[in-house]
Amino acid sequence: MDGNIEVDIATPDDIEALKDLTKQLVEDLDQEFEPKRFDWGIRRRLYDPLQRHGILIAKDKDKNNEVVGMIVAELRIDPYGDSEGYIKQVFLKSEYRGIGLGRILLNKALEHLKKVKVQKVKVNLKSRATKAAELYKKTHFKKVYEVLELDLEDYEGNQEEENK
Repeated sequence: MDGNIEVDIATPDDIEALKDLTKQLVEDLDQEFEPKRFDWGIRRRLYDPLQRHGILIAKDKDKNNEVVGMIVAELRIDPYGDSEGYIKQVFLKSEYRGIGLGRILLNKALEHLKKVKVQKVKVNLKSRATKAAELYKKTHFKKVYEVLELDLEDYEGNQEEENK
């Protein structure tokens, strides 16, 4: 991988760059960017004492430290006191994909979660995230369960058709 990429822990100074990156990538997936949702999520992760080191960003030093990728690694604690890590999202600008940057960000996130005494790490993937699935498989993640989703608006329409 290019030696001019640097991985750091995100700080409040990076919020606008993270917003721009997230907006670009969400729109590339044909989804609507929700500023309030972004603001709530990013600020919670940057200022919460348990979460604040869990956003790792990749900056390209050749492009004035432009943020070109990020990964969100959350700590979750269940009612019994067990902790687990959760990789919430990995975003890379398209021109930075396929060069090993995702693997570097994932490894840094796993190091962070290990430091905070996480026992297991989970990740949910969209079915079309085939490249991400390959990365997680290479890192020894195993499929434990599947998550299915139902859009109730579509379901109501289907029920009416089935009842005819």
